[in-house]
Amino acid sequence: MSDRDQLLASLNAGRGELLGAVEGMTDEEAAAKPAGGGWSALECAEHIAIVETLLLRRLKTQSVAVQEELSREREAALYARLATRGRKVEAPEPVLPTGRYPTLSEAVGAFLDAREHTVRWLEKCDFDLRRRSVEHPLLGPASAYEFILIMAAHPARHARQIQEGRGN
Repeated sequence: MSDRDQLLASLNAGRGELLGAVEGMTDEEAAAKPAGGGWSALECAEHIAIVETLLLRRLKTQSVAVQEELSREREAALYARLATRGRKVEAPEPVLPTGRYPTLSEAVGAFLDAREHTVRWLEKCDFDLRRRSVEHPLLGPASAYEFILIMAAHPARHARQIQEGRGN
């Protein structure tokens, strides 16, 4: 399997985890805050849609070529670390949920549309993802390859948050 195929598989896996976490959830359930506090499933889905759109825009417009391939050392652990809920991360103001989607299906639909744009971009991308650098707002410089891994892991992370809120 090529690197690009692996990234596409990771993007699909993250999407699948989110869809699995919200499967069968009513809008009322999705809007309810978890007993322990934190975001509702609806807020998580809104946040995921916003982040996907903004990260793809950053990747498309702000990545820069680098002379040498960026290190592959942190790639192996990046997806696994980011997809877990072991460490809480405060979301920056621009990606906080604000209630822009009144229903869970609208929020999930926005994410699915954004994810489809990411997949299409990756399929057509004609440069070496490890020879491009882009600044991640929380992690700092990352290769475009790492950036895609981050995008793949993000919905998986929040799928776990949704499952925790449902008591799963």
